[in-house]
Amino acid sequence: MNRRASVAGVLALVGGVAAVVGSFLPWAEISAGPFSEQAKGVDGWEGKAAIVAGIVMIVAGARVVAGSERAVTRMRPGAAIGGLVAFGVGLYTALTAREQLLDAAQGQLPRAEVERALDSGLLELSIAIGLIVVIAGGAQGILAALLTIGTSEPAAPGVSGAGLRGWSNDAADRAQGVGAPPLPPPPPGDAGPPG
Repeated sequence: MNRRASVAGVLALVGGVAAVVGSFLPWAEISAGPFSEQAKGVDGWEGKAAIVAGIVMIVAGARVVAGSERAVTRMRPGAAIGGLVAFGVGLYTALTAREQLLDAAQGQLPRAEVERALDSGLLELSIAIGLIVVIAGGAQGILAALLTIGTSEPAAPGVSGAGLRGWSNDAADRAQGVGAPPLPPPPPGDAGPPG
């Protein structure tokens, strides 16, 4: 296995672990004066999606690191899809955190009041470490998939890269005289003129 494939496998593996671990960490923090509350990734569907994406990346990367046959080709879609999901979910959550807070608070407080509190700084919303870890893990998965483009799998032992295989290969060998059965000896009367 070449060095690029090994690096891609490690990136996918580490990115997957980051997406899973980051989902259990806080994604956002809401604070009002001395009081604060954190929301973890697993509290919503986004964190659960990031966990699944992380597991897909872990499996894909572990196969390459273990050196299993055709692992690089199989890793590419797993790392790409897992990375895109983790990165996309993380980015979506970061960009819509304010709207999600307003929607969540709407049942308890008027939306306009919460918006005024956010605008005045009385209520502060910040992105927490878990969300950053998930986004970084997704980016690693995408990078791992990009690194595998152009890498080729080693040929399976005993199989040549070119030529025919199976019964057709035997027929080709016989046509060239390779491995053909020996010719029968000439009949006794055709021994040729005496020396």
